[in-house]
Amino acid sequence: MRAFEELKASTKKDIIIEGLMKSKGVLLLVSKPKVGKSMFALQLANSVANGISFLGHDILMPSPVLYITTELSDSQLKDRCDLLGISFKEKMFFTIDRSDCGQINMMDIEYQISDFAKKYGGKLLILDMLKDIDFNVGYDINNYQDIAQHLMPKIRSYADKYGLSIIIVHHLNKLGKTLGSTGFDAVVDGIIRLSKCCYDDSSLKMEVISRHFPDEELYLNKDNNQVLSIAEDKSLDYVNPNIIAFIKYAIREKEFDFTISEIINKANLMCTPTQLGRLLSTHKDLLEKEGLHITKYRTNEGRKYHLVYEEPSLENE
Repeated sequence: MRAFEELKASTKKDIIIEGLMKSKGVLLLVSKPKVGKSMFALQLANSVANGISFLGHDILMPSPVLYITTELSDSQLKDRCDLLGISFKEKMFFTIDRSDCGQINMMDIEYQISDFAKKYGGKLLILDMLKDIDFNVGYDINNYQDIAQHLMPKIRSYADKYGLSIIIVHHLNKLGKTLGSTGFDAVVDGIIRLSKCCYDDSSLKMEVISRHFPDEELYLNKDNNQVLSIAEDKSLDYVNPNIIAFIKYAIREKEFDFTISEIINKANLMCTPTQLGRLLSTHKDLLEKEGLHITKYRTNEGRKYHLVYEEPSLENE
């Protein structure tokens, strides 16, 4: 037992990536198929191995990286690194692929993981993809207890035993939620969720939900070589279709009063009142930029909104 004043202050020496990953942390990297999880993971690996800032996040503990892939052969991995313009110093990036086997069995390769951590001082392990890695525990991906009490503790045991931070690459389902049980989201230290614009493959959104750092939302550009960078314009034209429909309605009507439920019907929006309220709040700056000025007021019937549309100025474009 210790008194509060005896507790040690937290220090940055325990952090791998500022604002993103602590040592011995377990993160999920998730998106729908074909969004670019593997390319994202390789760029993150490059930053950690070479001590290069990653999308505005400083690397506080550069380290060798072990990349276990069930998706790519060694030659494909090399091709992707070449496309991204990535190179590594000697003994700073290691890879294990499944060598045409159905799965990678973690027990079979644990001696390599041990060497990576103890011999080379590696701190980051990337598992790409979860679905083809055997952890020697039986589990139903849709069962909360199986995930939270069996699979994830097994994965975390590698982090604790070898002093590793682990990134698990996994899919989102059709609804944009982590595939399988909510147990995944409940027991990890953080989630990095990638999504792409429905009409522009070069635009991505990166959402970070973390136990240890403030949550974050970044908009990214992807060039022809798949290299990611922070978008200068936060909106990126990456706008929910309901917001686009709302803007079109406002431009047509110019000035009007509305409730959330009324505007859903009048503008034919495909969302719930709760969803629209959240969208209007999170896109407030964008709406102002586009000339939509919204104020709130209360009546006996409840909260209402007043909107005035003014043609946006082009002086700063």
